[in-house]
Amino acid sequence: MNFRNVVLVLVLGTVWPFPVQAFSDADFCSAAKQLAAAAEQDVGVWLDRATRNAGMGVWCDRKIVEFKRFTASMTNEWKARKLDEWNSAQCGSALWAEAIRQGWKVQLSVTAADGGQAAFAAKC
Repeated sequence: MNFRNVVLVLVLGTVWPFPVQAFSDADFCSAAKQLAAAAEQDVGVWLDRATRNAGMGVWCDRKIVEFKRFTASMTNEWKARKLDEWNSAQCGSALWAEAIRQGWKVQLSVTAADGGQAAFAAKC
Protein backbone atom coordinates (compact mmCIF):
# COMPACT_ATOMS: atom_id res chain seq x y z
CA MET A 1 0.00 0.00 0.00
CA ASN A 2 1.54 3.32 -0.96
CA PHE A 3 1.70 6.49 1.14
CA ARG A 4 -1.33 8.15 -0.48
CA ASN A 5 -3.52 5.07 0.06
CA VAL A 6 -2.51 4.87 3.70
CA VAL A 7 -3.47 8.51 4.20
CA LEU A 8 -6.85 7.85 2.61
CA VAL A 9 -7.46 4.81 4.82
CA LEU A 10 -6.49 6.77 7.93
CA VAL A 11 -8.72 9.69 7.11
CA LEU A 12 -11.69 7.56 6.12
CA GLY A 13 -11.95 5.58 9.28
CA THR A 14 -9.07 3.61 10.66
CA VAL A 15 -8.20 6.32 13.13
CA TRP A 16 -11.32 8.42 13.02
CA PRO A 17 -14.27 6.00 13.03
CA PHE A 18 -17.78 7.33 12.69
CA PRO A 19 -19.52 8.27 14.84
CA VAL A 20 -16.76 10.54 16.03
CA GLN A 21 -15.13 9.39 19.26
CA ALA A 22 -12.96 11.32 21.69
CA PHE A 23 -9.46 11.97 20.43
CA SER A 24 -6.87 9.59 21.83
CA ASP A 25 -3.18 10.51 21.78
CA ALA A 26 -2.27 6.82 21.94
CA ASP A 27 -4.47 5.92 18.95
CA PHE A 28 -3.25 8.91 16.98
CA CYS A 29 0.36 8.03 17.79
CA SER A 30 -0.14 4.45 16.63
CA ALA A 31 -1.75 5.58 13.38
CA ALA A 32 0.91 8.22 12.76
CA LYS A 33 3.65 5.61 13.23
CA GLN A 34 1.92 3.33 10.70
CA LEU A 35 1.71 6.24 8.30
CA ALA A 36 5.42 6.97 8.83
CA ALA A 37 6.31 3.35 8.08
CA ALA A 38 4.31 3.54 4.83
CA ALA A 39 5.91 6.90 3.97
CA GLU A 40 9.35 5.31 4.17
CA GLN A 41 8.41 3.16 1.17
CA ASP A 42 7.83 6.33 -0.84
CA VAL A 43 11.13 8.07 0.00
CA GLY A 44 12.53 9.47 -3.22
CA VAL A 45 9.15 9.59 -4.97
CA TRP A 46 8.59 12.90 -6.77
CA LEU A 47 5.47 14.65 -5.43
CA ASP A 48 5.57 17.36 -8.08
CA ARG A 49 8.08 18.74 -10.58
CA ALA A 50 10.37 20.08 -7.85
CA THR A 51 9.62 18.14 -4.66
CA ARG A 52 10.62 14.65 -3.52
CA ASN A 53 9.35 12.74 -0.50
CA ALA A 54 12.05 12.31 2.17
CA GLY A 55 10.07 10.34 4.74
CA MET A 56 8.29 11.08 7.94
CA GLY A 57 9.11 11.04 11.64
CA VAL A 58 6.85 10.60 14.65
CA TRP A 59 7.83 11.42 18.23
CA CYS A 60 4.85 10.52 20.40
CA ASP A 61 6.48 11.58 23.67
CA ARG A 62 6.89 15.10 22.24
CA LYS A 63 3.63 15.01 20.22
CA ILE A 64 5.43 15.80 16.95
CA VAL A 65 4.75 14.52 13.44
CA GLU A 66 7.26 15.68 10.83
CA PHE A 67 6.86 15.25 7.09
CA LYS A 68 10.19 15.59 5.26
CA ARG A 69 10.71 16.78 1.70
CA PHE A 70 13.54 17.74 -0.66
CA THR A 71 13.09 20.52 -3.20
CA ALA A 72 15.14 22.10 -5.96
CA SER A 73 15.16 25.61 -4.51
CA MET A 74 13.35 27.93 -2.12
CA THR A 75 12.58 31.61 -2.40
CA ASN A 76 10.81 33.78 0.15
CA GLU A 77 7.73 33.72 -2.09
CA TRP A 78 7.90 29.91 -2.24
CA LYS A 79 8.17 29.72 1.57
CA ALA A 80 5.13 31.97 2.06
CA ARG A 81 3.11 29.98 -0.46
CA LYS A 82 4.22 26.64 1.05
CA LEU A 83 3.24 27.78 4.56
CA ASP A 84 -0.25 28.72 3.31
CA GLU A 85 -0.57 25.40 1.45
CA TRP A 86 0.60 23.41 4.49
CA ASN A 87 -1.83 25.13 6.85
CA SER A 88 -4.71 24.69 4.42
CA ALA A 89 -3.98 21.01 3.87
CA GLN A 90 -3.58 20.12 7.56
CA CYS A 91 -6.38 22.31 8.88
CA GLY A 92 -8.70 21.11 6.11
CA SER A 93 -8.35 17.52 7.36
CA ALA A 94 -10.49 16.57 10.35
CA LEU A 95 -7.82 14.17 11.60
CA TRP A 96 -4.83 16.51 11.41
CA ALA A 97 -6.78 19.57 12.60
CA GLU A 98 -7.98 17.68 15.69
CA ALA A 99 -4.45 16.46 16.43
CA ILE A 100 -3.19 20.05 16.21
CA ARG A 101 -5.99 21.23 18.52
CA GLN A 102 -4.94 18.47 20.95
CA GLY A 103 -1.39 19.84 21.09
CA TRP A 104 0.34 17.84 18.36
CA LYS A 105 2.85 19.69 16.19
CA VAL A 106 2.35 18.69 12.54
CA GLN A 107 5.36 19.98 10.68
CA LEU A 108 6.73 20.01 7.16
CA SER A 109 10.54 20.18 6.93
CA VAL A 110 12.03 20.94 3.55
CA THR A 111 15.66 20.83 2.46
CA ALA A 112 16.71 22.48 -0.80
CA ALA A 113 19.39 21.27 -3.18
CA ASP A 114 21.56 24.25 -2.19
CA GLY A 115 21.37 23.26 1.49
CA GLY A 116 18.69 25.74 2.49
CA GLN A 117 16.15 24.54 4.99
CA ALA A 118 12.66 25.56 6.05
CA ALA A 119 10.15 24.17 8.53
CA PHE A 120 6.42 24.87 8.62
CA ALA A 121 4.27 23.93 11.62
CA ALA A 122 0.57 23.93 10.83
CA LYS A 123 -1.61 26.27 12.88
CA CYS A 124 -5.38 25.93 12.74
